[in-house]
Amino acid sequence: MALSFQNAELMELMRDFNILTGMRLVLFDENYNELLSYPDADAMFCSCMRAYPAFDGKCRMSDRTAFEQCRKTRALHIYRCHAGFMEATAPILEGGRIIGYLMFGQITDNPDRKALEEQIGAICQAYGMAESVRREMSRIRYRSEEQIRAAAKILDACTGYVRLREMVQPSGRQLIDAIGQYIDDHLSEEITVARLCAEFFISRTRLYELMRPHIDGGIAAFVRTRRLDKAKTLIRTTKMSIPEIADAVGFSDYNYFLRVFRQRFGISPRKLASERAED
Repeated sequence: MALSFQNAELMELMRDFNILTGMRLVLFDENYNELLSYPDADAMFCSCMRAYPAFDGKCRMSDRTAFEQCRKTRALHIYRCHAGFMEATAPILEGGRIIGYLMFGQITDNPDRKALEEQIGAICQAYGMAESVRREMSRIRYRSEEQIRAAAKILDACTGYVRLREMVQPSGRQLIDAIGQYIDDHLSEEITVARLCAEFFISRTRLYELMRPHIDGGIAAFVRTRRLDKAKTLIRTTKMSIPEIADAVGFSDYNYFLRVFRQRFGISPRKLASERAED
């Protein structure tokens, strides 16, 4: 899903996060592509290490594993990367779907600088890295476990904030498709404009601007059409009774369902069901 984002506002938030925590914050799309970060470049020691292809490959694999775990749980994930450094990633959710991630990392929770130097030395030796890489060890930032968890909670809160402020959102067409899918997945429930706005972190104005070119008769009519189309499919493909189908697609008033179904399709539900039986 393609993402659009408010570069200036998001960059300001990332800068504030960096000032508060000293950590680099990165935005990724749902396919794990880096879109924006502050500071712009990796920490120097990571940049030096990732200049070695074999090590860089392990870094990419470690990132992917973290994203996949985050996708599986749909929750904040704090972990130790393959090189032993601490990182965290949190999903940006849109109507229950992950549309991107925020991540921080490149820090150590080891206060013992000598032990850390031995850790870096072992990595340098294993990958045949130059001595200059080892010297960058002094730049590695230390944070306690408590500080890391606190920063991770702030990171998680930022994912909701960037959606609430519409700093990050799917591009128009993708968002419309996501709204349609959400409606289809919740047809048996009450679906209102307020609910859609809350689920997708968008204003009523933004919702109507997006949907107006693609629907006739407003949001309520769009939802009703999805309900009726699903009812027609169920009549044709299942042995459910007509009242059961009406209830399954969210019509609490059975007589109203019969009336609007005939208006849309020019045939009654019972007649359509009888035609299916004849086939």
